[in-house]
Amino acid sequence: MKIFVVSIFLLAFTPLGFAQSLGGPATGMAEAGVAQRDAWSTFYNVGGIAWVKHTTLVAGYENRFGFSEGLHAAGVGLVKPMGFGTASLSVYRFGDELYSEDQIALGFGHQVSQFSFGFRLSGYQYHIETVGTRFTSALDVGGIAKLSSELTFGMQITNLTQAKKSSFTGERIPTRLQTGLDYRPAEAVQLVAEVEHEVQEETNVKLGAEYTIREKISLRSGVQTAYFQQFFGLGLLHRLLQIDYALRNHTELGMSHQLSLAYKLER
Repeated sequence: MKIFVVSIFLLAFTPLGFAQSLGGPATGMAEAGVAQRDAWSTFYNVGGIAWVKHTTLVAGYENRFGFSEGLHAAGVGLVKPMGFGTASLSVYRFGDELYSEDQIALGFGHQVSQFSFGFRLSGYQYHIETVGTRFTSALDVGGIAKLSSELTFGMQITNLTQAKKSSFTGERIPTRLQTGLDYRPAEAVQLVAEVEHEVQEETNVKLGAEYTIREKISLRSGVQTAYFQQFFGLGLLHRLLQIDYALRNHTELGMSHQLSLAYKLER
């Protein structure tokens, strides 16, 4: 079974890139998180963490396409505002003992008026049971511009340094350019749009929407155009705790389920 799972991953899932888009409201809105400004920005656009005002712990888990083993993603992160900016630490893992991708990342964001910028330095470990383990590092940079009270623009470049997974094969960590808008025409309504371009891959357009009921319950949906996928989400807010569930439906591979939590460690 494990050999089958890894074969499927190598042949079919690699074009998806397994971007580190894990958890939070953005997942239910087609993973369009480049313009978001919350603690989950540690996994999306690092420039967004500069807007976080409270120390927050986040954690998420996803079972991808219904496989009982192998295709699981999990991550945990901590975002802490400081006097000179905001720092973040995150850990992410995909796979199992047969094939796995591990990442640990340190991020920093700084806000100036209606603008923010940030960078993230990541250490990667790639492991294949029959091949061995490879280590590398990469740099991501991102920024946010609050254009008005309703409209926010975000941009991020991942793997700016074009780091390689392996010097032997020359295979690189995906380099992506993401730009997007977050539009809030009403207090209870959020509309997001994002364009993601990866070198040698089809440009991916992400569209999503959220409607919040009484500031406590959020309903979400979205679509991605590349490898067409549909997304649905539900969010519950209780005091300092935010719980989010997201469902991803791939037209050929089936459904994935994701659960994530965000907890403010201070009021």
